[in-house]
Amino acid sequence: MDTRRTGGRAGGLTEAKRSFEQWRRCRTRRERIPERLWQMAVDTAIVEGVGETARWLRLNPMKLKERMQAAVKHSGKEEQPHFVEWPWMEGTALPECVLEAEAPSGSKLRIHLKAAATMQAAALGRMLWREEG
Repeated sequence: MDTRRTGGRAGGLTEAKRSFEQWRRCRTRRERIPERLWQMAVDTAIVEGVGETARWLRLNPMKLKERMQAAVKHSGKEEQPHFVEWPWMEGTALPECVLEAEAPSGSKLRIHLKAAATMQAAALGRMLWREEG
């Protein structure tokens, strides 16, 4: 999944691009990219997406993707969706409910449901968040 934050170029991508350009001006021929720059590229790609980041920073997208996967494995924590299931009273529909979700990028989603739609929302939530394995 390619997650992007609108307006993010003003911060992460622009700063990373500036750092890469400065390094490219000062480097010796065939010098490897320093780890601090790779980390900056990985951090940016998490927010902006691999393709967009690789294009802006003039990096190999496959190499960047490998670095991202290695960073997730090394950190030992892969982001998993969180779901809290509340016990539902059998056959009793709640009069209304509000579902709210917030992405790490700050995007928010709010859904207000009434009457029988609450039971459908619970079923949909269970279906969407079920771990595949």
